Amino acid sequence: MTSECFDPAMVAGLDAPVRRFFTHALAAGAPLHPRVRLALRGRIRVGAWLRFDSVWEGDGRSFSWRAAAGPARLLRVHDRFAGGTGSMDVRLRGLRLVHAENADTARSGAGRAALEAVWTPAALLPVHGVSWRADSDERIVATWDVEPERPELHLIIGPDGAVRSSRAQRWRDARRGYQPFGADVRAERAFGALTVPSRLAAGWGNGAADWAPFFICEATSLAPHPDE
Repeated sequence: MTSECFDPAMVAGLDAPVRRFFTHALAAGAPLHPRVRLALRGRIRVGAWLRFDSVWEGDGRSFSWRAAAGPARLLRVHDRFAGGTGSMDVRLRGLRLVHAENADTARSGAGRAALEAVWTPAALLPVHGVSWRADSDERIVATWDVEPERPELHLIIGPDGAVRSSRAQRWRDARRGYQPFGADVRAERAFGALTVPSRLAAGWGNGAADWAPFFICEATSLAPHPDE
């Protein structure tokens, strides 16, 4: 377990809107666990909308998402990215339907790891190699290495520092290249000393007038990863 705790002095040199984000997300004295585990439930559109229950683990540079979806939760999905390698595995009643592990899944996975770092703000502190800037009082931008990518995460925050939306250019595949991917935050929640988005809607093309999310979720629990 980490022995470090958040001190607002850790972000004293950052732009004021960035400081506002951190002091909203991390209470003074909050244990700094960069890697966390969430229980997520919601709906995902795969042709039809399917309900799912899942466990997500991540630290801003890696993630693992294990979901059970559909009627009787017979569809099992495991998406993951770590150490520059990404994969997706989909099974129905134990029968493998899809497995992908290539350059596209690695690049797309790196972008997803960065986008989902909103759930683990301790991993976004400058001490972890993250560069920050404020483009306006409500738009802040984080950049860091997630090999083989260097994502640029754009956050829209409220006057109190709460995240309202997140967006980045994320690799989709060799045919379509980079496309905007993002999420609109519909609610947030305090889990102990950590306050993060708890309900959001996400998908490709976020920010466009005709944007339609394909992933809607709610975080029901959050805890430090057991290996922390």
